[in-house]
Amino acid sequence: MKSPFHILKRPGSPRRYQIKVLEKALAVLDLLGEAEGALTLSEVSERLSLSKPTAFRILSVLDQASYLERAPGSQGYRLGLKLSRLGARVDRTMAFQKVARPFLVELKERCGETVHLTVLENGEALYLDKIEGQRAVRVVSRVGMRLPAHCSGVGKVLLAYLPDDEVAEVILERGLARLTPNTITDRTALRAELKRIRERGFAIDNEEIEVGLKCVAAPIRDASGEVRAALSISGPKFRFTEAETKKLVNLVVRMAEQISSAIRQEALDRTELRRAPDAIVDRTVGRRRTAGRS
Repeated sequence: MKSPFHILKRPGSPRRYQIKVLEKALAVLDLLGEAEGALTLSEVSERLSLSKPTAFRILSVLDQASYLERAPGSQGYRLGLKLSRLGARVDRTMAFQKVARPFLVELKERCGETVHLTVLENGEALYLDKIEGQRAVRVVSRVGMRLPAHCSGVGKVLLAYLPDDEVAEVILERGLARLTPNTITDRTALRAELKRIRERGFAIDNEEIEVGLKCVAAPIRDASGEVRAALSISGPKFRFTEAETKKLVNLVVRMAEQISSAIRQEALDRTELRRAPDAIVDRTVGRRRTAGRS
């Protein structure tokens, strides 16, 4: 398995892939998303210049997967509840990213290295945000990149706070591929490493995903106290001396704690904002009752 990381290299222009049937299905979703009401098979076929058999197959598959649904009392199709759930998830992720962004900027300014905000998705570490360091030798990565969880600093942090059965499921589905001589490929050794991470409150990637690359990472908690993301500092091995690594660990842990505090405060602010109209009504009703007794 090839490492997704590179040092001293920049990715070229991404290749554009085309899958015709997928493009048609996405066009159907776009069409229904812009429509004011449900659309019938004939309307979808006509507006997108699709044959009726093609339109029917696409609508049927999307309907079966709950991306679409039949409008009650009609033959029309409309967007389904699964898209609503996905949209709500995106909203939460974007809100999370928005809160964390200023702290990523500050962290990069203080350490000079590349910093990442990461979540666990489908057993892999997914980069939500990234700010690249300004030094001559730096890590090249991109938002949206996925990393194996067992051999990345952020991935190990996110695995460390999962229940044991979920960790076992990730290992079963994703395996423990060796990317470097330092990659942990033994289940018992990985569980011991995850225990150490929970005890220390941070993880270190010691050239486990890419030779010459090191990383320190710390957990970020949501308003309920659950670990939902990880913050990391990555750079070349020669700059991560023992003394410098200790400094970076302290820095990333403190910044992750500040992000967690900001997320809790943002949740409290939202709660107060939702309660505000009720409080206004309660005060208004109270004044009316007082006036009625006078």
